[in-house]
Amino acid sequence: MTKDKRYKTVKNLITDGHIKSFDEIFDTLPKSIVYKDLGMNNNRFNFLLENIDHFDLKDIFRIAALIEIDEKVLLDLTYKQYQLNKKNKIKS
Repeated sequence: MTKDKRYKTVKNLITDGHIKSFDEIFDTLPKSIVYKDLGMNNNRFNFLLENIDHFDLKDIFRIAALIEIDEKVLLDLTYKQYQLNKKNKIKS
């Protein structure tokens, strides 16, 4: 099975600083591609996206490997998303 070409696009967008949070990845790369490549189902993946703090490190690292970026870079994007979610929950 070949890897979706949009992973490369996401890698370039992250490297160039255009993607600044975890959720922005899915503006370019469909969630369905990622959760299928991770072996997850749609419901579980959507739950994790809504509750970013429930992601396992191994899943974050697997996504980083699919995108072919350093794990720390994706951890930073995940942390930024966590902060945004936390801030939005406080406003609600």
